[in-house]
Amino acid sequence: MEQADHPLKRYFRGKFSRKDYLAVMDLVSDPAREAELRQLMATHWPEMGGEALPDASLDLVLSRIQHKIMIGELQTRKKFRFLATLQRVAAILFLPFLLGSLSWFYYSRDRSLPSAGFAEIECPEGARTRFTLSDGTTGHLNSGSSLRYGLDFAKNRTVTLSGEAFFLVREDKKNPFMVNTPHLSILVTGTAFNVISYPGETCEEVILQSGTLEVSNPAGTRITSLQANQKLKMNLNDRSFTRSEVIASQYTGWTEGKLVFRNEDMGQVAQRLSRWYNADILIADRRLLDYTFYATFRDEQLDEVLKLLAITTPILFVEEKRLPLSDGTFPKRKIILRLNPAKVKAFK
Repeated sequence: MEQADHPLKRYFRGKFSRKDYLAVMDLVSDPAREAELRQLMATHWPEMGGEALPDASLDLVLSRIQHKIMIGELQTRKKFRFLATLQRVAAILFLPFLLGSLSWFYYSRDRSLPSAGFAEIECPEGARTRFTLSDGTTGHLNSGSSLRYGLDFAKNRTVTLSGEAFFLVREDKKNPFMVNTPHLSILVTGTAFNVISYPGETCEEVILQSGTLEVSNPAGTRITSLQANQKLKMNLNDRSFTRSEVIASQYTGWTEGKLVFRNEDMGQVAQRLSRWYNADILIADRRLLDYTFYATFRDEQLDEVLKLLAITTPILFVEEKRLPLSDGTFPKRKIILRLNPAKVKAFK
């Protein structure tokens, strides 16, 4: 690839794709690509008007980059803000400003790291995001979710979740892993599990795939423990909870790009479709809530899913026309689900 086409250059022109953004983040964060980053710096440093950078100084600058910038995870908001700031300025000054900024991090008088603070991983609406934490724990965030944790995560393995996440926790009995939601605290050592806690919903769920875990309320009062293939569902209206036997893999298929419905009522189906496709799917007839749906989709467009729904349940769906907003953008797709009277008898 020609240097002019490097994703880094497209990024600083402000005309970059998500793929370009991830490529830039990989370049800065991957130790195996240090030679590539070193070459870019050595090539462009003289463009600042200074002398060629000695190898020893280059080593110090690279060390400072890794020490100052790459704290925490690749997808954290902190690093995105850092690169976004550089992008706005470098649209004028291009790569030399990047190198000058990196050298500033090294030569800055204040070389201490912040003693407190948080990092945050966010997953946009209609997408799924994989993450790896510094302790080796891995997982996925579902559409519209976020995961927040302290910069002291190595000593305090506690995260706060909003939305849905699957965790595969690295075992460390001396330093347990904890997931906090607004209404639950989940304590584990080495465990694979799924947590659902979207704002504005009437329940929170924990589904355990393997291992064991303890569930408490935010005050620390124990609620229950879970074994593999068990689910805890907390009703937020009355704080009651139920524990049931499930097939956990049916709840974690979304991490593999599968949209799985297992005997779910149409209210749940509409809610999950809305998140998955970043659309507003509304039920106009509450009689639809009496019908359940059982299916697995993979890489299907929303229109195809709706057509299959109409075949297997007595629904009609109508999409409202999308009109541009005052700023020229378009709102989410809005789809209304209604009962199809002509097909009701066929499904009784």
